[in-house]
Amino acid sequence: MRKSVALVLSLALVLTLIPPVLLPDASANVTPLGSLVIVEEMLYGESQTGSLLARIEQVEMDIYGAVQQGAVLMRIDRVLGFLQDSEGDGGLQLLLNLAEWGFSATLSGEKPMVERLDNLELVLYGTAQPGTISERAEQLMLDVWGTTNLDVKRLTLPAQTLVRVALASTVDSSTAQVGDQVQYRVVEDVMIEGRVVIPLGATGLATVAEATAAGGLGKDGRVVLDFGKITALDGTQVRLRVDETATQRNRSLELAAGASMAGVILLGPVGLVSGYFVRGKNVQIVENTQFYVETERAVPTLGFYFRPAIN
Repeated sequence: MRKSVALVLSLALVLTLIPPVLLPDASANVTPLGSLVIVEEMLYGESQTGSLLARIEQVEMDIYGAVQQGAVLMRIDRVLGFLQDSEGDGGLQLLLNLAEWGFSATLSGEKPMVERLDNLELVLYGTAQPGTISERAEQLMLDVWGTTNLDVKRLTLPAQTLVRVALASTVDSSTAQVGDQVQYRVVEDVMIEGRVVIPLGATGLATVAEATAAGGLGKDGRVVLDFGKITALDGTQVRLRVDETATQRNRSLELAAGASMAGVILLGPVGLVSGYFVRGKNVQIVENTQFYVETERAVPTLGFYFRPAIN
């Protein structure tokens, strides 16, 4: 209990905002090769080798079962639309996320799509299935949900929306090193207009951006975490941080009473009047203890109500 008490106050005091790192997206790559690399990394986890045309044809065969016609850029855009469909009702990312969430209540959107598809089929059927990627994804949705047409609505996930999370392992300022990563998971559905946007079970990776162990003269330990991005149910990447809204909510959990003295050791009577003998406390962010982070900015996304859509 004392560790949990110390955690929430520590979060409020020492988890600070890390400036966002802008990641490349499809629109930032104007060359056919750059766009194809994005497609291959989404599907396979890494770019492939060979000529540009041969690689495009392999992607098309895997997805559609046939080589497509048209200019190179048009063909790559068509594939990106199939994978993401950011302007419509979702693409392959959406189908895989919904199928995975439907029977496992988890979301492993950080893995390559082909690997995810194989893993889902292994769990559901016992082995990877034959057919194209599009056929296999559609069959998964039919078997899990009974339809490929769920109730979807385009909406905006507001900035400063609270997301309740927990770390998978403890972070301690006495042992943490800059660059260490720790997985965290969402422990409560994030709902907008009654629809799920970020589901319980979604996972992300937090990175230690700063770590200082406690020292003499009452110097407390310090841990700064960058919570990076988490994947919404439709595949949208949402950047999270700890700022004023999350800090206030963490304080309101009523777990911080008396935590200001947690970990402070006074060495004998002299320590009561002299800071020279007061040792600071290390910060521990204890695994499985729930706390809040928040969305950094407003993000357009899809919200889901888990029932078949009414045509």
